[in-house]
Amino acid sequence: MVLTARTQELLEKVLAVLPTAEDEVITKGITSSVADRILELKRSAHRLKETYGSVEKLEKRIEEESVSADDHTLYNDLLEWRATLDELDKLLQILESL
Repeated sequence: MVLTARTQELLEKVLAVLPTAEDEVITKGITSSVADRILELKRSAHRLKETYGSVEKLEKRIEEESVSADDHTLYNDLLEWRATLDELDKLLQILESL
């Protein structure tokens, strides 16, 4: 892993003060970043669920109503929801592996 000079300097300062290993500091930073992103994604998924009920219901609505030429909101929301669920799944796997 290549660290910027600033990051390396901060890491050295932290390691000089905290009784911990470099790997532990980095792992905790990764864990914190992943957890923060998981919270954001869960909020986004919850918002979409409140609006549409489920991915399947949104897909069915798109099938029935189709997507108008001037309003792609339903289709964009479906793409966002699928991407959110995919990223959430990957991040949860990473978190479980730590």
